[in-house]
Amino acid sequence: MALMYETEDMLKAKHRYRDRHFEGTDEEWDVCLERSTTLYVGNLSFNTTEEQIYALFSRAGGVVRIIMGLDRITKTPCGFCFVEYETRME
Repeated sequence: MALMYETEDMLKAKHRYRDRHFEGTDEEWDVCLERSTTLYVGNLSFNTTEEQIYALFSRAGGVVRIIMGLDRITKTPCGFCFVEYETRME
């Protein structure tokens, strides 16, 4: 039977993702993550607009900016975005 709930060890293992271009220590990486106000949103429809993202995520707090992932050639949305909030608490 599959696990219904994740254990604390499983959550810690997922947290160990690290940007390979980051040149600091693990502790510095953790501090940066704790201060980050940017949220990654994936698995979006290619038809999702920036206005739709703003309408949904502004319910949680003040949105500073939205960065839509775009196809390099066609410059159309490709299914993900980043939402930056004013503060981390939002």
